[in-house]
Amino acid sequence: MSAPIAVAEPGRAVTLLRPDGDGWTVAPLAPSGAWPAWRPGHAEVGLSVVHGAGDGQRSAIELVDLHGNRRRSLFESPAGAGAVIAPNVPHYALWSPDGARLAFVAQGRAGLTLFVSEAEGPLIADPVQTGGPIFLAWSPDGRRLAVHAGVNLSLLELAEARASRPLSAEARGFRTPAFSPDGALLAYATPDADGEGVILRVAQTASGASEELHGLPGGVALSFRPGARTLTAAVTTRPSSGAFDELWALDLDASGRLEGAPRRLLRHPFASVYWSPTGDALAFVVPSSTGDGAVSLHARAADGAFLGASPPFAPSPDYRMLSGFFDQYGLSHRLWAPDGSGFLAGGRLYTDAPAAAFADGSRDAVLHWRPARGAPLDPIGEGGAGFFPPAAPEADGQDG
Repeated sequence: MSAPIAVAEPGRAVTLLRPDGDGWTVAPLAPSGAWPAWRPGHAEVGLSVVHGAGDGQRSAIELVDLHGNRRRSLFESPAGAGAVIAPNVPHYALWSPDGARLAFVAQGRAGLTLFVSEAEGPLIADPVQTGGPIFLAWSPDGRRLAVHAGVNLSLLELAEARASRPLSAEARGFRTPAFSPDGALLAYATPDADGEGVILRVAQTASGASEELHGLPGGVALSFRPGARTLTAAVTTRPSSGAFDELWALDLDASGRLEGAPRRLLRHPFASVYWSPTGDALAFVVPSSTGDGAVSLHARAADGAFLGASPPFAPSPDYRMLSGFFDQYGLSHRLWAPDGSGFLAGGRLYTDAPAAAFADGSRDAVLHWRPARGAPLDPIGEGGAGFFPPAAPEADGQDG
């Protein structure tokens, strides 16, 4: 494994872990900051930074290189606006796949706002949408931005003259829309007739024409298998619990119609699920049956076959946030290594002592796991969460 890892430490400093023989070396990246987001195709990250306290608190998103040199400020919170969108979350930032633009949710003068900044060009903190909640996804070519705000789903065209095309005014029962790997399709959901479940739908991004796919008995979190037109839907029948019950797979043709019957890959409680960049494995965060907040990692093949499980660990606050909104954070903060050889966790092993409750600090660590039977969770550096850079885009495009 050769990819570095950007790490947010408990004291909010940001560091870089680089593989060094059989271990990892630590280098400072920024003295303060949170949620480092790798800029695709560049040796740079965007960092959320908060300055001051109380009424004078302000926040910013800074672009820095891997030596800690500040390249550019991509956002500064306006006077009189809130500095954060949630505890320990100043902003949510999502780079376009080509690294040209950063879309981010932050507090603006009119409240929660979606902004877009150019990494190199003159456009900085251009407001796109106000109100919340806001969830978003970039098309693979970076030319379109799907925005789910409240119950409205729209497609923002960024290539030439900016235009927003509405797709649905009853987009409910899901959070983040999902683009197919070739960018031709956008998956979302609407309520079913009795309001208890959802209807999965897919829109053609070129025309906006939508197709009804399949009904499921609860809320869903959506994603596509990398390299294929296979839509996966995690289903929860108890949204307030934060747990999902099943994972379904639907194979689609080029126009977005179902090919064959939907397949249930898993029926077992889990908190979050992530496709590997290679599309051949899934990593699940699975709650412990002990009821003490512990979780473990499970890996399964693309067909649902079990590959292995990790020892249990106590997740850090940042890792709990990642897992709670995995369909959104999975697009921006990658836990899988680019080659699919490892997966990251954040928290405390149960062999660590004493516990944080005894005032020894968080002692959270970035934990590396090889998704296989019997593989240990290896602490590789101090921090609440660590993130790999994105995998290089495939040259040959869509399979299937």
